[in-house]
Amino acid sequence: MLIEAALVVAAIALLLPWFSVLASHDAGREGRFAGAAVAGHPVTSPLASPPARVEARADRHAAFDGVDKDAAMRALLRTAGWQWAGWMLLGLLLLQTSRRPNAAVLGVALALAAWALAAWTGRVPWPLSAGHALTLARGAGWLAPPPAFVTTMLGVAVALVGARPWLARPLATGAQAPASMLAYPGLVLLTGIGWLVLLDLSANGPPGNRYLALYHHGHLWLGMTTLTLVAFLRAPIGRALMRTLSYIDVWAERASLRIGSAGSMAVAIAATTLLVALVGTLLTNVRQLTSEIGRLWLIVGAAWFFFLRGTPLTERIARSGTSLASLVRYVRPLLFVVGVLVGAMIVTRDMGPLLIAVYGAGAFVAASVAMWAYQRRGAKAVAYVLAVVLFIGWIVAVTATLFRVAALDEVAAARLENLAAPLASANDQLALVTWFQRAAPANGFGVGAVPWCGFGIAAGCAGVPAQIQSDYTFTALVGTFGTTAAWALTLGVAVWLHLVIARHGKATSGEPRFVRRGPRRVLDDQALLSWICVTWVVLALCQLAVTVAGNLAVIPLTGVTFPFVSFGMTSLVLNMAMLGLALNVDAGRGGAGG
Repeated sequence: MLIEAALVVAAIALLLPWFSVLASHDAGREGRFAGAAVAGHPVTSPLASPPARVEARADRHAAFDGVDKDAAMRALLRTAGWQWAGWMLLGLLLLQTSRRPNAAVLGVALALAAWALAAWTGRVPWPLSAGHALTLARGAGWLAPPPAFVTTMLGVAVALVGARPWLARPLATGAQAPASMLAYPGLVLLTGIGWLVLLDLSANGPPGNRYLALYHHGHLWLGMTTLTLVAFLRAPIGRALMRTLSYIDVWAERASLRIGSAGSMAVAIAATTLLVALVGTLLTNVRQLTSEIGRLWLIVGAAWFFFLRGTPLTERIARSGTSLASLVRYVRPLLFVVGVLVGAMIVTRDMGPLLIAVYGAGAFVAASVAMWAYQRRGAKAVAYVLAVVLFIGWIVAVTATLFRVAALDEVAAARLENLAAPLASANDQLALVTWFQRAAPANGFGVGAVPWCGFGIAAGCAGVPAQIQSDYTFTALVGTFGTTAAWALTLGVAVWLHLVIARHGKATSGEPRFVRRGPRRVLDDQALLSWICVTWVVLALCQLAVTVAGNLAVIPLTGVTFPFVSFGMTSLVLNMAMLGLALNVDAGRGGAGG
């Protein structure tokens, strides 16, 4: 515990001075946030160039929603570092509290109240507001009444305290231990670096992105709230998932026995078609949401598959019949999960997440075939080599297919053209990204000094693309901190993700079984949770590899984010929720690892 706290303090001490650089120029290098709102219209700084003033005025009139965004941004630049540091320390305190036995009810109440007060103190924008509206958690004065989301969170916290006698049993938890002492400190470092880059982009980057940091302020707050709530509810979530999925699995097994193999296949195809059609009908125009729903579907579905594949029943399935028939029966549930995901992503034309899902599905399919081979032949080394060879072959095949069939999609075709001829294509984003990486000094330009808009004088921003905060985060890291630091951070994230789940293998056997908890024997909920964490890490690593490869022009740009660093609420919140499941394991079962 003390080591974890010391590492968190060290990470805060390392990054906090850089926040002061941005705080000292709270109007931005061009004075874009200077002036005050008059009669509902912000005044543009005379320090800005004429084109910048025109763009700023147009953007502010279009986005104005009753909140003086310039004043809010100046205040945020001055306090962002201290707010981030306070939130990270609050998260540490709540996380360590979550490790106490039976702390779920009071812990959730404490977390809701604490984050409501943090939002009110820091004037955090409500991240779920429609469009670009800003609903701040506190008005300009300290006596202004809080908005509905703050009072609701406080009301729910009070209600939970009162309902504790009725909720204590269903939300009972045992003692928890940290899965790794580096897990939470690594999150602190990543969120701090991402926060610095977004603040710099808002203050000095493309004019259209001047309020990114305001929105990310709410995203990060929601992410930290989600992280701590999930950490308190980790065990109840595991039990609820096991119960729900078990009912579905039993129902599917009974139906399969009644209608036979051919009927089961027909039902699976019909269910896949129905699910894909529902996604295409209801969620076509909300790609940010569909990509994360699809990722969650694959995470839970693959985790449930591997969780069940350790039982004696599935061993008999693997060993019965011919090799091909037993393999099909063995991997059929996973193929259903993958089929639904691929179909849904194609229908919604969400090609970036589809590529990540396909790469990740390759890892899961390779692992499932290796498990089948091991249970059938009993040779562990052969199964391991088979998994590696299959996954490498899958990556090569998918990448080759990408260059051949991606041209069928209009957006993907444009990105392939951009990759093949970045200077001659209609889209010059890859050319700009490549130039920016090569122009950056070895140690980067430094926080507050990055020429996001290039060195020329133009009416617009001729530097980095407007999506620099999400699609091109690796390039933003190169420009701010240098190539070596960007690569060190990227490889560090990969190692950190491995360390987060490395101890989960010692915390559970990974298969359904009963364990002793006090005087009772209960079903091991750690097993399914650990599989969920492992599958999440596999997809996160695929996401990291794809986004960096796109920035380096190895594959076409895909529009996916850098985990925990990039701008994007749904991706950040889902990753925070998954990390909340992974940070702790049941005490005495492999925790406190490095």
